[in-house]
Amino acid sequence: MYLPQQYNIQDIEKAITLIEENSFGDLVTIHDGNLCSNKVPFFYHKKENVLYGHFGKTNPQLAQIQQDEPKEVLAIFTGAHAYISPQWYESENVVPTWNFQTVQVRGLAKTVDDNGLIKILNNLTAFHESKFDTPWSMDKVNPDKLQHMLNMIAGFKIDITEIKFKEKMSQNRNEKDRLGVIKGLRRQGSQGAENVAGIMNQKIK
Repeated sequence: MYLPQQYNIQDIEKAITLIEENSFGDLVTIHDGNLCSNKVPFFYHKKENVLYGHFGKTNPQLAQIQQDEPKEVLAIFTGAHAYISPQWYESENVVPTWNFQTVQVRGLAKTVDDNGLIKILNNLTAFHESKFDTPWSMDKVNPDKLQHMLNMIAGFKIDITEIKFKEKMSQNRNEKDRLGVIKGLRRQGSQGAENVAGIMNQKIK
């Protein structure tokens, strides 16, 4: 990833928070010189420093990582992002840009057995259901239905070797320009624009 120093956030806890809040990421693999990318639901295990996920067995990425040796992969997570209009700046002679957050995780991937897959499903479900007053759990699934599902999907783990966090939030602009961007974003009324404005505002305080 292209990572200028001013946008390089060396805060692992903040990167992990972004992963957890935006856990439907992109899994990128390469096999015989061919790149393949798919959206995957991930779960980050803090104690193990491992990413877990699953996909359909018909996904060609399964063959790419279902090898004797773990395969290097890339997982990409996108946080807050928004278009930035030149008309929001105090400065003149400026151009449009985009403010954004992204975390890229490199690691060695390998598949897990059915017991490992069930743990992945339990952890994923528990993490997301914890937001509800009455969480649903996997033990409510009929055993036959569960087995049918296990026959259709494959689980995998990524032993993390590197985490990089890029956060471009107008750090290259002066304070008046950044305040103008914040005001402009908040006039848009979208959740994405408000999220970026909130992050930028925290950096000014």
